[in-house]
Amino acid sequence: MALERRKANTIPIPWGEEEEVILLSYLKKEAFDAKLLRELFPNRTLPSIRSKVRKLRIKHDLFGESYRGHKENFTLKIAQVAKPKSVFDAYAGAGHQTFEWISVADTVYASEKMKSKLKQFEKTANEKGFEKIDTKDNLWKLYKKEKKQVFFFIGDAIDAAADLKVNKVRIDLIDLDTCGSTLPILPTLLILLKPKHLLITHGEFHSMRFKREDVLRRLLMHRDIKENPLPLEVDEMSKELDKAVKIAGLRAHNETVNSFWLTLMDETWLGSRFHGMLRRYYKVSKPPATSDCLNELSNS
Repeated sequence: MALERRKANTIPIPWGEEEEVILLSYLKKEAFDAKLLRELFPNRTLPSIRSKVRKLRIKHDLFGESYRGHKENFTLKIAQVAKPKSVFDAYAGAGHQTFEWISVADTVYASEKMKSKLKQFEKTANEKGFEKIDTKDNLWKLYKKEKKQVFFFIGDAIDAAADLKVNKVRIDLIDLDTCGSTLPILPTLLILLKPKHLLITHGEFHSMRFKREDVLRRLLMHRDIKENPLPLEVDEMSKELDKAVKIAGLRAHNETVNSFWLTLMDETWLGSRFHGMLRRYYKVSKPPATSDCLNELSNS
């Protein structure tokens, strides 16, 4: 069956200031509840509510607030195990994970595409005792605390990684922490930075729950793009994503010897298994024989 474009069937109605105040007050106290929010805003469609919720969470740094402490503890746990000297935090947001990494690392390079996050990032830096240093650099902003250095790049993660590659900056660990998917750019980041460790947050679970067949066909590149990957249960999706990560590493270069093999070392759920996202830690190494890699993937 051919896929159809997703499009709105209603005329968009601007949100009023009073509506935004009510919704923001709700989001600061409660978890997302579609039924309750529809009752609060009976004249709004659910897609409209979801869109406004996302925008307000970004604007007011509310994304993942309910599990932020657990997430930071997991980041710190991995930092103490991996002991990276340099980290690339590709989707830094307000910098909550960035400043967990710098507690162990000497240098963290953080990137964020949304310009509105700079103010939030600088607030976090200030709270952690980091001073902004004027370097006259148009690309990277610098924050220092004694010998610790945090660089912040406003722009796309690929552009930031390419700049690090050009300047021969060594990266020990990559953190891909976003509510979306980073599977399509994973091979590129691995080739550019050649890390020893990878942390990845799988926002693809949202696509599974919302039954986004089109999104999953694109992201699960080890499956036949002509076939519908749905339905998928949580455990099956977890296995599919592990395969996708491993294959992304294995196909990162045209030569197997120059590609990567990723071994899953640890994982944790951010939120519940049925509403949250999975955050995983992989150790990155050179792949064994191609046949060995394919046999493992075929049998898992």
